[in-house]
Amino acid sequence: MPLTVILVWSFWTWDPATYWIQPTLSLDAYAAIGDAGRWSVIVGSFGKAFLAAFFCLLVGYPSAMAIHFVATPRWSFVLMAAFTIPFFTSYLIRAFSWRLVLGRTGMVNNFLMQIGLIDEPLDWLLFSDFAVMIGLIASYLPFVIFPLLLSLRKVEPNFLAASQDLGAGFLRTLFTIIIPLTKPGIFAGFLFVFIMAAGSSTEVQMLGGAGAPMISIMINDVMRVVNFPLAFAISAVVIVALFTIVLAGNRVFGLTKMFEDFK
Repeated sequence: MPLTVILVWSFWTWDPATYWIQPTLSLDAYAAIGDAGRWSVIVGSFGKAFLAAFFCLLVGYPSAMAIHFVATPRWSFVLMAAFTIPFFTSYLIRAFSWRLVLGRTGMVNNFLMQIGLIDEPLDWLLFSDFAVMIGLIASYLPFVIFPLLLSLRKVEPNFLAASQDLGAGFLRTLFTIIIPLTKPGIFAGFLFVFIMAAGSSTEVQMLGGAGAPMISIMINDVMRVVNFPLAFAISAVVIVALFTIVLAGNRVFGLTKMFEDFK
């Protein structure tokens, strides 16, 4: 119902005289998305979300493989706890803690200065796209690992044994058996991080600075002037784009296979 309201109100008209919505059908809100560089903010947000999802996969895939194939049940529990325990605290605290690590007097700069690699603190570690990316990866990495573990459970041990018997090494088994069979989990994990990172605001504001552009921040700015149709139009465009990606991904990668039993 809220999504339906968002879609319907996005076609209504905003009256600047009363600062409220008039039930008059109009495309003015969608036309206004092209003003003030709003499209560039949407594209830039999707770009940041894509990079965050990509790097989460680079870190999460070997982590999931280590948990599933290498670690004992006890260590698997320890590793899973290590990924999930940080979520027991406030997301504001998690984001702010990276300031203590990446700031001018933070742990990274102090360490680099103590070992002589730099003479003065690095300013680009904080309030930059680099800091935002670190915050997004740290925040959403578990959402890649969990679907990957679900997909890895679908890999029959007999397939791996047969590959080894036929003389395939680790890399060939990885690229010809494990990765193809875990494509649904790869895309699901990528999709989870992409969607959440695209709508993120805390990590961006805390680590990228107050002027860092992001979809959620742009919507908040529009909502402050009570221009609900424009805010809803931006949200509708983002929802349609993400829903299209989900449908395309399901068709290409078969997300439903994650929830099927092996035959």
